[in-house]
Amino acid sequence: MTTPHVAFRSSDSLHQRTDAFIQRMNGGAKRPEPKEIEAIMAQFIEEALAAFITRAAQAADLSPGMFKVVNMTCSTISKTTHLVIGRSAKKMDLTQNQAAADYMDQVRHPATDGDHWYVAFPVSEAHRAQCKDVIRLCQEGEEDKARRELAAYLLTLTDEAIDWYFQRPMALLGFGPVLRKVANVGVETTRKASRSLISNLIPKLGPEQLLASAQYQESMLLSFPPRTR
Repeated sequence: MTTPHVAFRSSDSLHQRTDAFIQRMNGGAKRPEPKEIEAIMAQFIEEALAAFITRAAQAADLSPGMFKVVNMTCSTISKTTHLVIGRSAKKMDLTQNQAAADYMDQVRHPATDGDHWYVAFPVSEAHRAQCKDVIRLCQEGEEDKARRELAAYLLTLTDEAIDWYFQRPMALLGFGPVLRKVANVGVETTRKASRSLISNLIPKLGPEQLLASAQYQESMLLSFPPRTR
């Protein structure tokens, strides 16, 4: 049995670095590795932003002005999350490092050919169907409906991504009140920037851009079996 996931392909360097960290934490590590966590998470954020925002914008063939908004959004999210990661990593103890390794293992999935890995989180069948419906509406010339459905899909996707990539690991790591407050600011900044991007750009997409955007989103929907350790 498989479940639909939203996934992006991990670079070899991110996978290898993450895998080595997981192996060390599962193999009886004696001390936390704040610099390694910071490096892994910084690279993860850059690759996630590229997959979810930059390449999506490229697929839609946005104008230079619209692409400038995209780059500003990515910069805002990147700076905010780097600040959170930098302050958090150095305060994490060994138990929290091990929990971080367990989380990293939870969100990685091998490709069927075993040649590479994905970073992914599960979504509902209804969410996958909504993406396919946007494509159908575009092909039938229902631009206004397609635009509304694409915006709704992306808003839901934003909330799911924030839950899996921010809120779940925060809960798992059991941050104290100070770090929790810092992390919450990062979460809300990311949510606000992402929602603003969606509300600003989707109404400006033409018919071909709408279809290309929906097709790109569909390309990120893959099915994986449940992970086993």
